[in-house]
Amino acid sequence: MSHTNDLTSVDLPIQIQSDMMDQWFSSMIDHLRTDHFMLETNIASREKKEFYQAILENDSDKILTQMRRDSSQFFIKAIVFDYLSELKAANKNPIKLALGLSDSKILVWSEIKDDDEEMEDLLLITEAKINGKYHDKGFYINSTIIEASDKMPIPPHYQTIID
Repeated sequence: MSHTNDLTSVDLPIQIQSDMMDQWFSSMIDHLRTDHFMLETNIASREKKEFYQAILENDSDKILTQMRRDSSQFFIKAIVFDYLSELKAANKNPIKLALGLSDSKILVWSEIKDDDEEMEDLLLITEAKINGKYHDKGFYINSTIIEASDKMPIPPHYQTIID
Protein backbone atom coordinates (compact mmCIF):
# COMPACT_ATOMS: atom_id res chain seq x y z
CA MET A 1 0.00 0.00 0.00
CA SER A 2 1.50 3.34 -0.99
CA HIS A 3 1.05 6.58 0.86
CA THR A 4 0.72 9.86 -1.00
CA ASN A 5 0.40 13.46 0.04
CA ASP A 6 -2.01 14.19 -2.77
CA LEU A 7 -4.70 16.38 -1.22
CA THR A 8 -7.05 15.67 -4.10
CA SER A 9 -7.39 12.10 -2.85
CA VAL A 10 -8.46 13.28 0.61
CA ASP A 11 -12.05 14.26 1.24
CA LEU A 12 -11.75 17.48 3.26
CA PRO A 13 -14.70 18.03 5.62
CA ILE A 14 -14.55 21.84 5.43
CA GLN A 15 -15.27 23.71 2.25
CA ILE A 16 -13.92 27.24 2.00
CA GLN A 17 -15.74 29.56 -0.34
CA SER A 18 -13.37 30.79 -3.01
CA ASP A 19 -14.39 34.45 -2.77
CA MET A 20 -13.99 34.45 1.03
CA MET A 21 -10.61 32.77 0.70
CA ASP A 22 -9.45 35.26 -1.95
CA GLN A 23 -10.59 38.21 0.16
CA TRP A 24 -8.88 36.86 3.28
CA PHE A 25 -5.57 36.17 1.51
CA SER A 26 -5.62 39.59 -0.17
CA SER A 27 -6.20 41.24 3.18
CA MET A 28 -3.45 39.16 4.81
CA ILE A 29 -0.98 40.06 2.06
CA ASP A 30 -1.86 43.76 2.47
CA HIS A 31 -1.21 43.52 6.22
CA LEU A 32 2.11 41.76 5.63
CA ARG A 33 3.18 44.43 3.12
CA THR A 34 2.25 47.15 5.61
CA ASP A 35 4.20 45.40 8.37
CA HIS A 36 7.14 44.92 6.01
CA PHE A 37 7.16 48.64 5.20
CA MET A 38 6.92 49.54 8.90
CA LEU A 39 9.81 47.22 9.75
CA GLU A 40 11.96 48.51 6.87
CA THR A 41 11.40 52.14 7.82
CA ASN A 42 11.84 51.38 11.54
CA ILE A 43 8.40 52.74 12.49
CA ALA A 44 6.97 49.43 13.71
CA SER A 45 6.14 49.11 17.40
CA ARG A 46 8.55 47.25 19.65
CA GLU A 47 5.98 44.45 20.02
CA LYS A 48 5.65 44.08 16.25
CA LYS A 49 9.45 44.00 15.84
CA GLU A 50 9.75 41.35 18.56
CA PHE A 51 6.99 39.29 16.98
CA TYR A 52 8.62 39.26 13.54
CA GLN A 53 12.05 38.63 15.07
CA ALA A 54 10.63 35.55 16.78
CA ILE A 55 9.10 34.40 13.49
CA LEU A 56 12.37 34.93 11.62
CA GLU A 57 14.24 33.00 14.32
CA ASN A 58 11.53 30.30 14.32
CA ASP A 59 11.24 30.79 18.10
CA SER A 60 7.98 28.96 18.83
CA ASP A 61 8.19 29.72 22.55
CA LYS A 62 8.29 33.50 21.97
CA ILE A 63 5.58 33.33 19.31
CA LEU A 64 3.22 31.28 21.49
CA THR A 65 3.94 33.43 24.56
CA GLN A 66 3.02 36.55 22.59
CA MET A 67 -0.10 34.88 21.21
CA ARG A 68 -1.12 33.86 24.75
CA ARG A 69 -0.56 37.42 26.03
CA ASP A 70 -2.60 38.84 23.14
CA SER A 71 -5.42 36.33 23.59
CA SER A 72 -5.50 37.01 27.34
CA GLN A 73 -5.80 40.74 26.72
CA PHE A 74 -8.57 40.13 24.18
CA PHE A 75 -10.61 37.84 26.40
CA ILE A 76 -10.07 39.80 29.63
CA LYS A 77 -11.31 42.98 27.90
CA ALA A 78 -14.32 41.12 26.51
CA ILE A 79 -15.16 39.60 29.90
CA VAL A 80 -14.94 42.95 31.70
CA PHE A 81 -17.09 44.60 29.03
CA ASP A 82 -19.70 41.82 29.17
CA TYR A 83 -19.74 41.81 32.97
CA LEU A 84 -20.23 45.57 33.24
CA SER A 85 -22.81 45.49 30.43
CA GLU A 86 -24.84 42.88 32.34
CA LEU A 87 -24.83 45.07 35.45
CA LYS A 88 -25.76 48.15 33.42
CA ALA A 89 -28.62 46.30 31.72
CA ALA A 90 -30.00 45.41 35.15
CA ASN A 91 -29.81 49.11 36.04
CA LYS A 92 -28.45 48.27 39.47
CA ASN A 93 -24.95 48.59 40.89
CA PRO A 94 -23.22 47.50 44.07
CA ILE A 95 -21.97 50.18 46.48
CA LYS A 96 -18.38 49.38 45.53
CA LEU A 97 -16.93 47.29 42.72
CA ALA A 98 -13.30 46.46 42.03
CA LEU A 99 -11.49 44.04 39.73
CA GLY A 100 -8.30 42.05 40.11
CA LEU A 101 -6.91 40.88 36.78
CA SER A 102 -4.61 38.01 35.86
CA ASP A 103 -3.85 36.03 32.72
CA SER A 104 -6.93 33.83 32.90
CA LYS A 105 -9.22 35.07 35.63
CA ILE A 106 -10.87 38.20 36.91
CA LEU A 107 -11.41 38.60 40.61
CA VAL A 108 -14.51 40.69 41.35
CA TRP A 109 -14.79 42.41 44.73
CA SER A 110 -18.23 43.85 45.45
CA GLU A 111 -19.67 45.65 48.44
CA ILE A 112 -23.45 45.65 48.70
CA LYS A 113 -25.99 47.06 51.15
CA ASP A 114 -26.70 44.85 54.14
CA ASP A 115 -29.22 42.11 53.34
CA ASP A 116 -29.52 43.18 49.67
CA GLU A 117 -30.26 39.72 48.36
CA GLU A 118 -31.43 41.07 45.00
CA MET A 119 -28.02 42.67 44.35
CA GLU A 120 -26.20 39.59 45.59
CA ASP A 121 -28.26 37.39 43.27
CA LEU A 122 -27.58 39.74 40.34
CA LEU A 123 -23.83 39.59 40.97
CA LEU A 124 -23.84 35.79 41.22
CA ILE A 125 -26.04 35.35 38.15
CA THR A 126 -23.82 37.76 36.20
CA GLU A 127 -20.75 35.78 37.24
CA ALA A 128 -22.44 32.54 36.14
CA LYS A 129 -23.44 34.00 32.75
CA ILE A 130 -19.92 35.26 32.05
CA ASN A 131 -18.31 32.01 33.21
CA GLY A 132 -20.72 30.05 31.04
CA LYS A 133 -19.72 32.12 28.04
CA TYR A 134 -15.93 32.07 28.54
CA HIS A 135 -15.06 28.92 30.50
CA ASP A 136 -14.34 26.90 27.36
CA LYS A 137 -11.73 29.50 26.39
CA GLY A 138 -9.96 29.10 29.74
CA PHE A 139 -11.13 32.35 31.37
CA TYR A 140 -13.43 32.93 34.31
CA ILE A 141 -14.64 35.29 37.02
CA ASN A 142 -14.43 34.64 40.74
CA SER A 143 -16.53 36.94 42.95
CA THR A 144 -16.21 38.08 46.54
CA ILE A 145 -19.31 39.81 47.86
CA ILE A 146 -19.29 41.62 51.19
CA GLU A 147 -21.90 43.71 52.97
CA ALA A 148 -21.39 47.36 53.99
CA SER A 149 -21.47 46.48 57.69
CA ASP A 150 -18.37 44.29 57.16
CA LYS A 151 -16.42 47.55 56.69
CA MET A 152 -13.70 45.87 54.64
CA PRO A 153 -11.51 47.99 52.38
CA ILE A 154 -11.00 47.14 48.71
CA PRO A 155 -7.86 44.99 48.53
CA PRO A 156 -4.85 46.97 47.23
CA HIS A 157 -4.23 44.70 44.22
CA TYR A 158 -7.73 45.42 42.82
CA GLN A 159 -8.64 48.24 40.43
CA THR A 160 -11.60 50.24 41.69
CA ILE A 161 -14.50 50.58 39.22
CA ILE A 162 -17.21 51.95 41.55
CA ASP A 163 -16.35 53.59 44.87
